[in-house]
Amino acid sequence: MSADEGEIPPSVRQQLARYQQLQQTLSVILVERQRLEAELLEVKDALEELQKSPDDATVYKAVGPILVQSSKQKLIEELTERRDLAETRLKLLEKQEQRTREQLENLQKELRNMLSRQPPT
Repeated sequence: MSADEGEIPPSVRQQLARYQQLQQTLSVILVERQRLEAELLEVKDALEELQKSPDDATVYKAVGPILVQSSKQKLIEELTERRDLAETRLKLLEKQEQRTREQLENLQKELRNMLSRQPPT
């Protein structure tokens, strides 16, 4: 766009600002989704390893910078809860991502229409 910002109508500027905000929101969602997917993979791997170990195995969990001995069953319960929570949050993020992408697409069409109606400078 070679037009001065002063030549862009306020309604178009407002929609452009909204578009940029939605892009930033989508970026945040994607970063959070990637983090959650990594956490979920880690939890699933830990659960899988715990399932393989004997019931009387000595197991530890990380609590901050230290390891604390725990029971296998208690760790399985905690990790299962973390897995379920991460899966639920991931589903919500995926829905939020889809809605945001749809909003961006609709706003992009709207902006194209608004700009195509502008007289050439």
